[in-house]
Amino acid sequence: MAGRRASFFVISTGSITRLLEIENELASYRVAPFDSVHALGVVSINYARFELTHVWMLAAVGNMKERQAAVISARTNPSDRVKLIETFITHAEWSDEALAAIKHYLKAMGILTTNRNVLVHSNMVEAWKDQTAIYSISRKGTTNIIRSSLEEIRQVADDLNEYFDFGHMLSNYIASEVHRAALEAGMMVVSKVPPLPPMPFTLILASVQRRRPETLF
Repeated sequence: MAGRRASFFVISTGSITRLLEIENELASYRVAPFDSVHALGVVSINYARFELTHVWMLAAVGNMKERQAAVISARTNPSDRVKLIETFITHAEWSDEALAAIKHYLKAMGILTTNRNVLVHSNMVEAWKDQTAIYSISRKGTTNIIRSSLEEIRQVADDLNEYFDFGHMLSNYIASEVHRAALEAGMMVVSKVPPLPPMPFTLILASVQRRRPETLF
């Protein structure tokens, strides 16, 4: 996407050479384009980090201890966490700015989770014109397909990183400035609602009739 910074993927020529060497060392066969496989790995790592903000936002909006929120988060899926946070919102007074920021985070959380699930729970093969084909079989027997560029996969990773920072700052703001919780070791001091990042990029699925994967492209 224009204007969005792919911060995790600015690497030197020497680094690219080393990545190609590592590719040759790891496997004697090609799973998918190596740079797309690498980008997918960054998506997975960044999502695990982003999930930490689910705990922090539960704790902050619900005005509870982080350990309590961690127990709840471990026993719920992302959709349930969104519903819980939406319920907790109704039990406190919010400024318009803070409420808008929370709702912005929750909307983005849904997009980020869907993007991650699409990528992590699908197969990846090399397609054509520098595109990576990502597909999965639905319960109805249709094949869900994304014909995705490397840049789009990288964008998903960068969006997750950006919303990790946003969720971290927003949860600390809510805890300290809304609920007046005492700052704990490691907490970031945030005195204002952080700026809202752009909504994340959305991967687009296309459903087709089920066919053998090698005939899809």
